[in-house]
Amino acid sequence: MACSPDPDPAQLTAVDQLITATDGALLTLNELDRNRYLRADSLFALSEERFRARLADTLAPDAAQALGSQWIALRRAADMGKGHERILAELSAAAERLRLLRTDLAAGAIGPEEGRALIAAEQRRHAETIAAVHAVMDNYRLLQHAWDRRDTVEALLANAPLP
Repeated sequence: MACSPDPDPAQLTAVDQLITATDGALLTLNELDRNRYLRADSLFALSEERFRARLADTLAPDAAQALGSQWIALRRAADMGKGHERILAELSAAAERLRLLRTDLAAGAIGPEEGRALIAAEQRRHAETIAAVHAVMDNYRLLQHAWDRRDTVEALLANAPLP
């Protein structure tokens, strides 16, 4: 290691910023109640036939909007949960990879040119992952709104014709 180059402080700072942002995203997603997806999926399973019956009938525009929005949100709940878990796994892997990169840069095991390329690749990957984090958060809010509307939707479903 005596011949290894001194680490570039700017590169270390760039990796530290990526680590901080990744850890923040992990904390945010871990604070969300992942059981929400299961509850929404269960609600959909319990109501699916009534949704189908009611949506097959002629509806007033407001009822059609409420039922259609609820149907779409609840139908996707299980996939939303899987996406949440996938992004958490990606963030965890990125956090580990970034910490190893920082260690290698600080020890001089990676030269400046290679470090620049690795950091650029991590920054691109991070931007994509953060976009996915925002999508998970949007989905989570969508399911929260669906859960909040369940009494209103239940009243609309109660008026469903018998199959």
